[in-house]
Amino acid sequence: MKINQAHAMHYLISLFFFIFLLNVASADDFADIVSAPKKPAPVVQLTSKEQAWLANHKKIRIAFDGSLPPYSFINDAGQLEGIAIEVMSTLSKRLGIKFETYPNTSWNKVYEAAAAHKIDVVATMVNRPDRRQWFNFTQPYLIKTLVIMTKRDNVSIKSQSDLVGKKVAMVKGYQFVDRIIKELPSATPYFVSSMLDGLKTVSTEKADAAITFMATAGYLQTKYLLTDLKIAAFYDLNSANDSINESIAIRNDWPILADILQKALVTISEEEMQNIHAKWVPSIKSSIDYELIWEIVTAFISILVLLLLWIARVRRQNKKIKLSKTEVQTTNKILQALKSDLEHLVVKRTAELNSSEHKFRSLVENLRNEYFFYQRDCDGIFTYISPSITNILGYTVEQFMAHYHEYLTDNPMNLKIDEYAEPYDQDRQNPPYQLEIYSAQKNIHWLEVTDTPAYDEDNKYIGVDGIVHDITLRKQADDRLIWLSHYDELTGLANRRLFADQLQHVISMAHRTNVSVSLFYLDLDRFKFVNDTMGHAIGDEVLKETAIRISSTLRDSDIAARLGGDEFALLLPQTDADGAAPVAEKILKKLCEPYIFGDLEFTLGGSIGIAIYPQDTTNSETLVHFADTAMYHAKQGKHGVSFYFESMQKKKAVGQ
Repeated sequence: MKINQAHAMHYLISLFFFIFLLNVASADDFADIVSAPKKPAPVVQLTSKEQAWLANHKKIRIAFDGSLPPYSFINDAGQLEGIAIEVMSTLSKRLGIKFETYPNTSWNKVYEAAAAHKIDVVATMVNRPDRRQWFNFTQPYLIKTLVIMTKRDNVSIKSQSDLVGKKVAMVKGYQFVDRIIKELPSATPYFVSSMLDGLKTVSTEKADAAITFMATAGYLQTKYLLTDLKIAAFYDLNSANDSINESIAIRNDWPILADILQKALVTISEEEMQNIHAKWVPSIKSSIDYELIWEIVTAFISILVLLLLWIARVRRQNKKIKLSKTEVQTTNKILQALKSDLEHLVVKRTAELNSSEHKFRSLVENLRNEYFFYQRDCDGIFTYISPSITNILGYTVEQFMAHYHEYLTDNPMNLKIDEYAEPYDQDRQNPPYQLEIYSAQKNIHWLEVTDTPAYDEDNKYIGVDGIVHDITLRKQADDRLIWLSHYDELTGLANRRLFADQLQHVISMAHRTNVSVSLFYLDLDRFKFVNDTMGHAIGDEVLKETAIRISSTLRDSDIAARLGGDEFALLLPQTDADGAAPVAEKILKKLCEPYIFGDLEFTLGGSIGIAIYPQDTTNSETLVHFADTAMYHAKQGKHGVSFYFESMQKKKAVGQ
């Protein structure tokens, strides 16, 4: 086949011309030359009722979060600026109302004032279920995207999965941070107080990456000249994720204002919103990957050179063929070449087969932290153990060969180890088996062993080749999952499932021995207020401290469980109403003691409902229901403790 060199050169010139176009072209060259004429502001279509309401509320108190650039923040002159401020200014003009700005911009202060109706509107707030009892919300109007920021010269982080084992800067207090920690348990959080601090920790190489909002990162990069940073990847595109997108929050007794503001938001066109964003968020221009282009050009040139060399070689071969005396001589040369190649291939394949065992052994030995390889003869005596056993168990090869049985634990599973060697005489292979063994540091390790019978050239059984895998971490993870299926991860108390099993068991025993059983249903007072105002972290600490206080009042035979939220259940075997009353009073006294966490100190309380087996019922589920009913009665009447009696059912039904 002949190659047209002129065509090849033509392709090369075309490629260089394409690269030239990439260099000179940009998005700015194709911008519209003629701008559209300015349109009049759209009119907000309000009902007569909504118009009358606005006429009676000309001044509406509004608050902004001052720590969320570029959405809303305090500038260097101490003034509020940002996207949210401009959006609210547009709504004010279109509705003909005046927003009176609340002076405090601290988020905690703003939230408390809004919940107390000292503020009518909060410009930016994430719509969460726990906030809907205090606020009405518009649809989200600030759509945020989480990105991964790294040093510009960092090439190891290109996606979310690359954060495994990395130190990641995150800002305390944001709910999305808790989600990221759950999604990336193997990443190391590096907590900072602001998103600017997060970017600076990456710039100074105190952290490998920072996760922040894309608009915030762009604004802070531009303002503080953090030119050594880049967006390495999107963490997630949250255009459909309202867990971080911002809405307007309105006090819960003004639902009509929420409808009015939503109608006004709809009148802001996409073009208007983009113009507002463009003022605060620097545009992201795609850059040409010159390094990639150069690699393509280099590869193309290399292929072209090889192609030209190949063409020259073919021409030389053609000349040699033409000079050959006879077709037979040419055929003989080809046959000789094929014979030589075949002999070379046979020698090569034989060498590869002979070295396969060494390669396999080398492969296993390189897995130094999880696997080791061994060989045993027909008598079960080790003839080889790979050195990686020292990394795994801490023993030398000589120590393990000589004292292997001494390192085994007394687990009954280890008694069957010698039995696994017996079937090899019958040419059968055992499935993998497990054993438990002590390391040199006296730690227990679980090993999974896979044996393969070995034979010599005459197909005679000569021993065993084995691979041992350290599965300790997997076993620990399995044990952890089993524990989590029966216990509450936060408090360590029994969960609802385990409590139901224990309750059924205790009732069965009580039925046999004809004794009473008391069941407490406990709910914390004011816990929701603490959770909403002080944060979920403090709420979690309250639940753990409550579990400790409850457990300290119970006997070893008693059972405490967390059923969910701030609800607990206590099971007191061999306890009637007279015995249950002082225990309940003791628990309430404990719960009324101050809760102290750092600079925070507050008091809570509790309500306890008590149902007695078999006095109230002999059914376990009904007993729980009756205790819950009694707790409801105690909470409504502020009694602290209430024993169940039949009339409570009717009162609860009326109350509901």
